[in-house]
Amino acid sequence: MRSLYLPAVALLGLLAGCDADKMKDFASNNSCSLDSPAAGTTVMSNVPFEPWGWAYNVVTGTLPKDVTLQIINAKNDVVLTSPVTRAPRPDVAKALGKPDLTNSGFVAKLDISKLEAGTYSIKVIQQEGNFRYNCSSPAKFKIQANKG
Repeated sequence: MRSLYLPAVALLGLLAGCDADKMKDFASNNSCSLDSPAAGTTVMSNVPFEPWGWAYNVVTGTLPKDVTLQIINAKNDVVLTSPVTRAPRPDVAKALGKPDLTNSGFVAKLDISKLEAGTYSIKVIQQEGNFRYNCSSPAKFKIQANKG
């Protein structure tokens, strides 16, 4: 019977290792904030859309460099994905009492000209190694088609 332990443990270890390279998603709404657009904001489709806020890895206290925004339509489909640029947010570092979060801000400049008029939301995705932290903003905003 004991002779079966070693192969069984080895098999479990091998199976666990198979998932080592797979992305692991975590909902983490306490690790970011979408400060703009505010809830109910209407944006024009012919003007560059510039959402901004802050985000950090709350588990490790680090600032993942790979941060993207997903624009999600009313049907819950991702219609646009775009990387962000990190920006200084000393107010966040001060408010959270974590000086290492001085550069936790982000800003994006998105071309939304091809998106249909309607209601949308934004998800902030931070990726660090095999971990992806998803932060969904509860704020909905509207895209209005160009009237010109």
